[in-house]
Amino acid sequence: MQRTQVKKKRKLDTKVVCNNSSRHLMDEQIELLSLSLNFGIAPKKFPLSEYVTAAEVLCQRLEEVGDARSIEKARYVRNEVFLHLKRSYKMTIRSNLTPDQRRVLKELKEDDTIIICPADKGKAVVVEDREAYMAKTQDQIHEGDYVLSNKSEKTILRRLHRKLMDQMVAMKITDFKEQRRFAVTGPVMASMALLVKVHKKKFPGRAYVSQIDDPSYKICKELTDILNPIDEKGESFIKDTYHFKEMLSKIEMQHGFKMGSLDIIGMFPNIPVKKALEIVREELENDETLSGRTKWKVDDIMKLLEISIETYFKTLDGKIYFQRDGLPIGKSISKPLAGIYMHWFEKTYVFGEDSKFKENIVFWKRQMDDIFFIWKGTKEDLELFVWQLNGVEYRVQFTLEVEREGFLPFLDVGITSVDGRLKTKVYRKPTHTQQYINWNSNHPKNMLLGVLKGLIHRAHVICDEKEDLLEELELLRNVFICNGYPEHLVSATLKESWRRETLKAILKGVQQDVEIVEEKEKDYVEVLRAPYVKGFSEGLQRKLRKLKVGFVAMKKETIYTNLCKLKQRVDFEECKDVVYSVPCVKCDLRYLGETGQHFCERRKQHERDIKNRKSSNGLYEHGRRNKGHKPDWSKTVFVEREKHWRARKIKEAVLINAINPTKDVRNGGVMNLEKGYEMDPIWSGFNEVFREMLNKKVRER
Repeated sequence: MQRTQVKKKRKLDTKVVCNNSSRHLMDEQIELLSLSLNFGIAPKKFPLSEYVTAAEVLCQRLEEVGDARSIEKARYVRNEVFLHLKRSYKMTIRSNLTPDQRRVLKELKEDDTIIICPADKGKAVVVEDREAYMAKTQDQIHEGDYVLSNKSEKTILRRLHRKLMDQMVAMKITDFKEQRRFAVTGPVMASMALLVKVHKKKFPGRAYVSQIDDPSYKICKELTDILNPIDEKGESFIKDTYHFKEMLSKIEMQHGFKMGSLDIIGMFPNIPVKKALEIVREELENDETLSGRTKWKVDDIMKLLEISIETYFKTLDGKIYFQRDGLPIGKSISKPLAGIYMHWFEKTYVFGEDSKFKENIVFWKRQMDDIFFIWKGTKEDLELFVWQLNGVEYRVQFTLEVEREGFLPFLDVGITSVDGRLKTKVYRKPTHTQQYINWNSNHPKNMLLGVLKGLIHRAHVICDEKEDLLEELELLRNVFICNGYPEHLVSATLKESWRRETLKAILKGVQQDVEIVEEKEKDYVEVLRAPYVKGFSEGLQRKLRKLKVGFVAMKKETIYTNLCKLKQRVDFEECKDVVYSVPCVKCDLRYLGETGQHFCERRKQHERDIKNRKSSNGLYEHGRRNKGHKPDWSKTVFVEREKHWRARKIKEAVLINAINPTKDVRNGGVMNLEKGYEMDPIWSGFNEVFREMLNKKVRER
C-alpha cells in the first residue's frame, strides 16, 4: 500500500491518501485528493436558474400562507433577489482549483480501472483497483445473510411500490398529495457500497446500503420519527458526547471499580428482524404518547415496517441481492429498530432477574453499537459475563476493552479515573487524519469558521483539565491553519472563544447547541436555499437578513461527486427528476417537459397519448396540425436536473416562458399547449439568458 502524508506548514501531517491500487499516484494527484472528498468546487458559470427557482419556491410558499404580511414579504424578497441577480449574474466566478488540478481531476474521473472512496474512519481517501474493490464487496456479501435475486430490477421495484401503495389505500391514504409524502415517484434500487477499513489488515470493506429514492425511502423517514422517541427513552441511551459527558460528571468512582467498553460486532446486519419487530409492536402498544406523534394504528405501522425492512440492493457490477435477515446499514429505520431491540436485550440479559452479574454493573450506557460501563468485581467475572452475553443470540456478539492505567477512550472522549472522579478530554483515534473542510472549498466562510467554533466548543466542554484544554486548542490552531484557514482568523476565533464559552457555561451549562445569537436565529422562519457563489451570496444574505429571511448554501459539486463512482451508471432512459427538451424531426419547435419518473416511462406516456390521439398532449397536437411532424426522441436533451417537484415545474415554466414570452403559448417557439407552472413575470427579465442556456445544451447534445 502506498501511504502518503502531505505536509503543510507547521509540519502537521493532516492529509492522508491511502493508495491500495496498482496505479502509482503522482504528487499532483495526491495533492488534489488531499483536499478531501468534501471539497466544494466553485461553479464555472453563475447558477442563475438555481437562484431564480429558489426565490420563486420560497415566495410561492409565503403566498400560500395567505395573509397580507406574507404576501408583501414575498414581493420584497422577489424584488431583492431579482435586483441582486440583475447586477451580478454576469460576474466572473473565480475557480478554486488551478488548471492543473482540473486536469488531474478529469484524468482521475476518466480512469475506470480504479475506485476512489472514503475510508471507514478518519476521513482518509482510499484508492482501490476496481477488481479488488469488487472482490471486497463479494466478501461482504458472503459474510452477510444475502442471496442473489433472479428477479429483474423493474419487477422488484414495481412489486415493492405496489405493496406500499396498497397499504396506504388500506389506511385510507388516497389523496395524491398525501401519498406523495410517503411514496417515491420513480423509485430506484438501493445500492451497496464500501467504506475501506484502512486501520485493519488487508484493508477490508464495511458495506452500507444507500437507500436514497428506493421504494421505502420516504416512508422510512416517517417511521423513524415515530420510533425514535421509543429508542431515546431507553435506560442506556446516549444522545451525544455532551449528554455522555454530563452523565460522567455525576459518577463517584470507588475502590475496585473498573471502566470498560463493549463493541457490538456488525450490529445492524446481525439484529434478528422477527424478534425486533415483536419487541417494537409491544413497545408501540404500551406507548401512551404514540397518538401525539401519529394517527396511524399500531397494526398499520407494523405492516409498513415489514414493507420497509424488505431490502433489495444492487452492487457496482449490477447484481441484485436480497437481505434475508438483519437490518441494512444505511436505512434510516435501522437505527431506532436496532436501538429498541438492544434496549430489550439489555433489560432482559444484563439487568434481568436471571442475570447473575447485574449487581456488578455500576453504570451502563450505549450509543448505537458502543457501550460504556463501570464494573464492580473481578476481571474473571467480567470476562465470564461477556462470554454469557455472547451466548444469548449467536449473531449478536460483543468485544471487550478495559481501562489501561486508569484510562479508557470512548467515542471521542478520553476518560481517566482520578481520585474518585472521572476526568475527560478530547480523544482522537490513531486513524484520524485531522482533515476538515479546506478553507478554499466552495462553502460560505461563516460555515467554515463554524466548524472551528464547534470544535472549540467541544474542547471547552469535554476537557476538565486546563492543560488538556490548552493542548487541544493549540492542536486545533495548527490543524486549521494546515487546512488553509488564515492564521489571523484562527487566532481571533480562539481568543474570542474564552469569552463566549465562559458566558455559555454561565447561562446554559454544558449543552451542545447553545448559541449566544440564538434569539436572532429564531427570526429566520423562511429560508432561501441556493448554491453558494463567493462574492455574491454574502451580499444577498445581508439583504435577505433585513427581511428576516435566512440563506442556506446547497451542496453542489465536490471532489466526491466527481470521483467516487460507487453506484452503477444510470442509462439515459432511466434518468429521473429532469426537465427535458424534445425537438421535432421537421421544424425548429421543441417540446419542454418535466418528470419525476424515469424518463423512459414518461416517453411511453407521450407515445400512448399520440397513439390514442389525445388532444391535451402538445406533441400529438403539433403532429396533427403539421403533417409528417413528430418528436425526435433520439435528440432529447436533459436541460435541468431537480429532485423537488415544485422547483422542477418552475424550471420548466422558466424555459417555456423564455422561448415564448407571450401570454398565448400557441404563438410559436414550443409545441407545449400550456405555459406550465404559474410564476411571477418578474423573472422574464432573464429570458434571453435562459434561451441561450437552452440553445447551448442542445448544441452540446
